[in-house]
Amino acid sequence: MSYVAPEITLDSFHCPFCGTYAHMNWAWLANTRSGQTIDYLEAECSRCRNSSLWLSREKRNVNGYFKPISGEMIFPDFGSAPLPENDMPEDVMRDYQEAASIFSKSPRGAAALLRLGLQKLCKHLGEDGKNIYEDIRNLAAKNTLPPLVVKVADTVRIAGNNAVHPGEMSDEDFDHIASKMFDLLNFIVKKGISEPKELEALYIMTPEGPRKSAEARDEKSKSENA
Repeated sequence: MSYVAPEITLDSFHCPFCGTYAHMNWAWLANTRSGQTIDYLEAECSRCRNSSLWLSREKRNVNGYFKPISGEMIFPDFGSAPLPENDMPEDVMRDYQEAASIFSKSPRGAAALLRLGLQKLCKHLGEDGKNIYEDIRNLAAKNTLPPLVVKVADTVRIAGNNAVHPGEMSDEDFDHIASKMFDLLNFIVKKGISEPKELEALYIMTPEGPRKSAEARDEKSKSENA
């Protein structure tokens, strides 16, 4: 299913800890100081039982029970971005997680970090990492990535004919771009790293005889086409 970002008004979303779409058990945190307003809640994941901490910005009384209508997650400090793919390279993941932690506060800062992470990811996939658009075009030409990724990179305006610079865009534009770039990086990791690794593992599991025959046919085909 599509990723459902954590939100204080939702009963279910993708857990920021385990990444599972799950029901959240919401509870206001007790305040021992009398006369003070309770503004904090926790949301316990019904799957992994970890709890995120939330600050309520606005709430209303519904039949004697306070219901939050706006607020933000303050722990984990990961924002509303989807979790990074497990096979994301470590240096790319650092940029991704830092971007996620500041996304709600500075979408333009998050977009800059994600662009840097995308450059590093292209280098991990064998490109030079200097021109994102050319790198993605090359990866599509090699069938490392599907050709449509080239259009997606152009559409999110970080590469190609639609590429823009910070002074040319509003915060709303950057909010849209950064949210799409989280998905783009995860997709590239899945297609360029995770799926080939899974196929290699399946290939190694095949019997040795058929595997060697396939390798011999492949070498013969290469020599004939050389």
